[in-house]
Amino acid sequence: MRLKREEWTLGLAVLLLLIILNGMVIAKYDSLLSVVSEDYGKLLTYHYHVSGFDGTTYSVLTEWGMKYDVLRHPLLPYLMALPYGLNQLLIALAGVNGALYISAAITLFFAFATTIVLYRILREVVGIGRWDASLLTIFFFSLAYVLVTYIVPDHFGISLFLILLSLYLISKAWKEGRVLKMWQTALLLLITAGVTLTNAAKVLAAEWIARGKRFFHWKFFLIAIGCWLLVIGLGVWEERTYVLPKEQAEKQYFKEHKEEMLQKAKENHKRYKHAPWVVHKGKPLGKGSILKWTDKTTSRWETLKENVFGETLQLHDEWVLDDILTSYRPVLLPYRSVVNYIVEGLLVLLLLAGICCGFRQRLLWMCLLGILPDVLMHLMLGFAINEVYIMAAHWVYVIPIAIGYLMSKVNGQRSMANGLRLIVAGLTIYLLIHNVGLMVDWMQQSPISIAFWYD
Repeated sequence: MRLKREEWTLGLAVLLLLIILNGMVIAKYDSLLSVVSEDYGKLLTYHYHVSGFDGTTYSVLTEWGMKYDVLRHPLLPYLMALPYGLNQLLIALAGVNGALYISAAITLFFAFATTIVLYRILREVVGIGRWDASLLTIFFFSLAYVLVTYIVPDHFGISLFLILLSLYLISKAWKEGRVLKMWQTALLLLITAGVTLTNAAKVLAAEWIARGKRFFHWKFFLIAIGCWLLVIGLGVWEERTYVLPKEQAEKQYFKEHKEEMLQKAKENHKRYKHAPWVVHKGKPLGKGSILKWTDKTTSRWETLKENVFGETLQLHDEWVLDDILTSYRPVLLPYRSVVNYIVEGLLVLLLLAGICCGFRQRLLWMCLLGILPDVLMHLMLGFAINEVYIMAAHWVYVIPIAIGYLMSKVNGQRSMANGLRLIVAGLTIYLLIHNVGLMVDWMQQSPISIAFWYD
């Protein structure tokens, strides 16, 4: 796909901002995490805490292995194999752990790619003008947890790109009166689900909307479901091959040192009963292996107000980027200023107006149907509801796409169109100043260690 001049300009503008932010993150953690250590995982546990994101990629780039949750991210370890080899070469030649730098390079690549794909969705599928598409793309990158997604070494930035790429390819094909070839859908499913298993639902939802009844044709249905099951099978194989032996070894050790381990468990219970990761855990729906990760006590309405449409879009100016599992940042943190709620309300209104205007558009239905599993998991069952804002990459792209349909609807009415552009531009400027300002302030603060919990 050859890039146009306006795409290069837009992509490089976004990239410049993110290069600066990533550079500041590296400067914050460089002295602590760019070292060659025999227990690098412990360094990460003690020092790396950015909201609820994991530093697992740093660990994998330092010492390759099945350190991700392989049932949910079965392909991620293999995608990091080549960068890991590059880091090992750097360690051998210079004696420096380049995990922070290599991870930042990967993140910036996908940020640039995400910029281009979102712009093309807005231009070629939604059908709005060049300047409107550019404005909405910059608006998208002004949202708090879109910015944060592209400064952390987690999988969300890759997931966001793959979701948008899937939506672009499927919706563009439909608009041209065709559907993707089966091998193309299979490849999208394998890669997207391989990075984050649940994101396969977004690809399948988009294909369902695009193909209609043809989605249930036995050949396509068999290939689509077969690819998903293949990814699940890979995760199960990795779990049994790499993870289960370690768990069995731990269980065997527990049996051989039962009294000692029980005593240690009692001591840890007393020691950690007031720790953040205990205090901030809601009451689960049950005690099963899956139900224990649910939450039935955290308020859904307050979660929507303060986290889903709050922290996700504009950072709270207190406890900035603190992890609720390693700090005493409240799970539900209200804003101090009414201005934040006015901005939040305006963003929600624009989203709803956009959904109404694009209600008959297949792309919008691809987006909405694709995020239903996220609503079910996080808001209904309560999976990760106490840090739901870190899941922004899985759904927040709906906002600029919906507003794009709103812009398309009022395009023939000059005063309304210009008024809407001014509102979006004003929100973009405000969000950039607000979010980037708080992030820069956080980056200038020294990292906080939680080693005292373990020493």
